[in-house]
Amino acid sequence: MSRIFLGLGSNINAEQNLAAGIARLSEHYSLLRVSPWYRSPALGFDGPDFINLVVEIDSNCSLTELAGTLKQLEFDFGRTPDAVKYSSRALDIDILLFDDLAGDFSGLQLPRTDIQQFAFVLRPLLDIFPDGVDPADGTPLAHYWPALADQPLYPVRASQHSIARG
Repeated sequence: MSRIFLGLGSNINAEQNLAAGIARLSEHYSLLRVSPWYRSPALGFDGPDFINLVVEIDSNCSLTELAGTLKQLEFDFGRTPDAVKYSSRALDIDILLFDDLAGDFSGLQLPRTDIQQFAFVLRPLLDIFPDGVDPADGTPLAHYWPALADQPLYPVRASQHSIARG
């Protein structure tokens, strides 16, 4: 079994789409943990706030199979192949960590560099993987937090979503 961490985000009917996305993921994979949910401003464009979270899954699938399933799931939620990078979306799913893989895998960079760049990725990851390390160089993931701690990030109350659990 592979231990995988996925970053999920949405800024279109975010709470409903994230809950539905988690439910769809649980149809394909063993869902281990769901982080707290966080609201943050849209980056790179003027749009509604995003809600982001991280889920941990177990799977026997390959990285290629996982990437294909996640892309199809995003398409099922309205994402098109020509979607603009910085734009609103109903569901965005990124592979953050896949076991201890590090490097470029057919254009997929692991670990995902967003972990070191964005509080809305790192904070929920640390919530469910506090002792995690960067497989590229062994750096504790918590080491990256001080540089990101001043980015705007607001917890979404747990009572607002029934699926999230840590």
